[in-house]
Amino acid sequence: MAMLKNLFALMILLAVTVALLPRATFATVGIPDCAKGITSDCGFGFFKIIVLGDTSAPIDECCHELVKAGKNCHNQFVESILLSHKPIKGTISDLYRRSNETWNNCAATSSVSPPKPAH
Repeated sequence: MAMLKNLFALMILLAVTVALLPRATFATVGIPDCAKGITSDCGFGFFKIIVLGDTSAPIDECCHELVKAGKNCHNQFVESILLSHKPIKGTISDLYRRSNETWNNCAATSSVSPPKPAH
């Protein structure tokens, strides 16, 4: 009976570890410096939308963070994801489409102005 309890506890620990792994992996991937103002929760939300094909819309606060970082930063962010992850749902073209849709939706709904591009 004790062995069964230990096995059950180990299974729960494994399940929790696996559930948290994508978030932990995302947080340590080479994120561009310009994206440091994007919280890990928002970054993980964008990761789910862009890479995993999650159809939910990002929350307003996350859009605010993204637009504040700027389009160039968003593109760098997507490129850093591509270097470390393959699209789970669809092709790389689908990933870019979801990335552009995410940026356009956030830019249209955010009250923040994106930074001016550096020359």
